[in-house]
Amino acid sequence: MEQPVVDVVGEQVAALGTRLLAESEELAEEMTRRIQAAVPLYATGIVPTETLHAASLANVAYIFGNIGRIPAITPLQTREYGRARARAGMPLAAVMAAYRVGARHLWQRLADTAGTVGASAEVITRAASDMWLILDTYTQDMAEGYREEATAQAVAQQQQQSALVQAILGEDLTGTSLWEAADILRFPGHGTYLVIAAAVAEPGRPVLPGIRQRLTTAGLASAWTVTHDNQTGIVATPADTLDIEMVIGVLNHLHVGRVGLSNAYPNLTGSAHALRQARIALRASTDQRPITAFNQHPIAVTAAAAAEVTADLAATTLAGLDRLTAADRTLLLDTFTAWFHHQGSASEAAARLHVHPNTVRYRLRRLEQLLGRSINDPRDIAELSLAINC
Repeated sequence: MEQPVVDVVGEQVAALGTRLLAESEELAEEMTRRIQAAVPLYATGIVPTETLHAASLANVAYIFGNIGRIPAITPLQTREYGRARARAGMPLAAVMAAYRVGARHLWQRLADTAGTVGASAEVITRAASDMWLILDTYTQDMAEGYREEATAQAVAQQQQQSALVQAILGEDLTGTSLWEAADILRFPGHGTYLVIAAAVAEPGRPVLPGIRQRLTTAGLASAWTVTHDNQTGIVATPADTLDIEMVIGVLNHLHVGRVGLSNAYPNLTGSAHALRQARIALRASTDQRPITAFNQHPIAVTAAAAAEVTADLAATTLAGLDRLTAADRTLLLDTFTAWFHHQGSASEAAARLHVHPNTVRYRLRRLEQLLGRSINDPRDIAELSLAINC
């Protein structure tokens, strides 16, 4: 019968661990002092000294209780240490820095003890290998617990933010709770606000990636919610004015789809009205003008605001084109639109359409004949533009 193989080196390493376990209290106290000295956040009291000491003591017990006997089983509380640090608001980088400080301290004590007892190079090498493997397992579990808690906090914060934004936009808050909500969202106590509504491609799926971070970089606070049809946000600044063109520039850098912006407004109590403006502006947006501000395109916005009425008026106004083919109708209307957007310049419209200016003039005359209207009459121009934008 074969005799079991005795791990002589492992037993000597385990004996080193047992010797160090007898010094656990001293080791934990020194580890606590070193961490507080080396990692500034730990000196602020964000993690109480007694809590840090208890974690250090558990760390010592886990490492020196398993050394020479790996594989080690990570204790259940390891992930909870990570979760606790996340709940305390400690950055993961600071937590990992503390673990490195503690690890260096424990390794130094292990190396000193090995030298004191005259351990062989083989034992010291095995002890080092075991210790760093155990530490790696320990810190991985701790970091995983930290990330789990941080993710849970982020989800909860996002859900709270979404609920508060919906409540503000839906006028579901009283005056007092409105400003409490603003404080939670980190909005200024007074300032200027703007509502943005973006069409979503899939129900509940955001379409403005990174918008909050980009607006923050631009000096603007914002909070967002996503519904089945829109991603909607409130943008805030402590200033007396809000640069809508700058916000449009941020949106353009995101290469977004259709978006509507409200007018700027001075009080959060006006958010519900601003939401209606943003949604109307969103309906007025087109593939050619995907980002539409409520106050910048009054004719298109008017058409979108009264879509049912203006659709009937458009049918009447453009009835003279009914006998044309779809291609001819589109050709004439696109020509008028280009001419209108270039302030009545046939030359600029021609450049936009890649045709000769005389071609533009010919198409406009034909449109006048078919519709019985004149492009020299401001009222006719306004009615045609309104009809085309329906």
